[in-house]
Amino acid sequence: MVDTQKLKGLIVSAGKTQKEVAKEAGMSTNTLSNKINGTREFTVGEVIKICDILHITDNAEKAQIFLG
Repeated sequence: MVDTQKLKGLIVSAGKTQKEVAKEAGMSTNTLSNKINGTREFTVGEVIKICDILHITDNAEKAQIFLG
């Protein structure tokens, strides 16, 4: 389960909107929203892209965010 609050906080901390992150990750805003809110699951490729976009490099932090 995705840590929704942490991921949303990191998006804001990066100075981005969900719309901007979605576009950079190659998905619609609705798709990203569904994935953040747990309606749909992230693929490994999407997690990698989002971590790159948000400059998340620590593996423990990645696990905390995307694996709950």
